[in-house]
Amino acid sequence: MQVEITERAVEELQMRKILKEGSVLFISHETEGLGCVVNGVSDLVAVQKSSLPPTAVFLDTKPESWSVAIDKKVDWIYDESLKIDFNDTASSFQLKSPNQMLNPRMTLREEAEV
Repeated sequence: MQVEITERAVEELQMRKILKEGSVLFISHETEGLGCVVNGVSDLVAVQKSSLPPTAVFLDTKPESWSVAIDKKVDWIYDESLKIDFNDTASSFQLKSPNQMLNPRMTLREEAEV
């Protein structure tokens, strides 16, 4: 699985200064109260690499200077190719694939653990 972070998303991530040394962007898939795993909502979480769940896998990320991970238990929900972008109008990140918009208003939060 691969993920591209657009130039605009990189600019926004750098401006927010949420990622510290050793941090990873984790694509979280929240399903609480939604019934089925495929109805979950994706968010971006900045976490320390050591706080990733044991089932996390790293994605082939472009640009390579960024690290993005996802939980192996839910990676089957996503297309093989993903894109993280930033929408200035909505002031939010977006998760897309070539076939669909997965989350047009994805939040970015910082957590000690996921």
